Amino acid sequence: MELWKLLDIRPGLTAVIGSGGKTSLLRVLAQELSRRGSVLLATTTHIMRPDWCSFAETEAALRAVFARSPIACAGAFTPEGKLTAPDFPGWQTAADFVLVEADGSRRLPAKAHAPWEPVLPPERRRTVCVFGASALGKPIRDAAHRPELYAPLAAASPDAVITPVMAARVLAAEGGFDVLFINQADVLTGAAAQLRPFGDVLPCPVVYGSLARGAWRSL
Repeated sequence: MELWKLLDIRPGLTAVIGSGGKTSLLRVLAQELSRRGSVLLATTTHIMRPDWCSFAETEAALRAVFARSPIACAGAFTPEGKLTAPDFPGWQTAADFVLVEADGSRRLPAKAHAPWEPVLPPERRRTVCVFGASALGKPIRDAAHRPELYAPLAAASPDAVITPVMAARVLAAEGGFDVLFINQADVLTGAAAQLRPFGDVLPCPVVYGSLARGAWRSL
């Protein structure tokens, strides 16, 4: 089954938060959804500009991109050369599907959110959280972005090893999402059994798999 169906992505704006594969998830979803309508990629934080789809900095440029391609990325550039939210009105509804990366994780597989994170557009219809399974079995201080926030949520020291139960409890404590996607499950032996605590603890659907291998299923 296609990933967008498992995650129940709907027309309108979808926010993607978390760690361990947000950018890869956005690419997979954009490619799948482009067979059903136009897809706009954007961010409410700071990201590198995607190099695999056309870019638009203005509303007129976006219309021109969509005239030749079903996928576009829009945004404004920061002084440091990163991409931030588009600087024109109405971008939140400028495509059939709008996919927004709404926080950062410094390429780490786990994270805790600072008080100002994530930056969620009010227009969102779905919020997908990503967690990287490669964090499991590693110390909080090595695998989590903002370990000083993650450790208290986990009721553990920064040197404690992240377990499925711990990770699930941190995600449940933070909340704010409709479905969890656990990426990098190919690093686990017996992934379904190891990841079962996520399904037991979280009050939302859980999907797991490997974006690198193009395989996923519901937990």
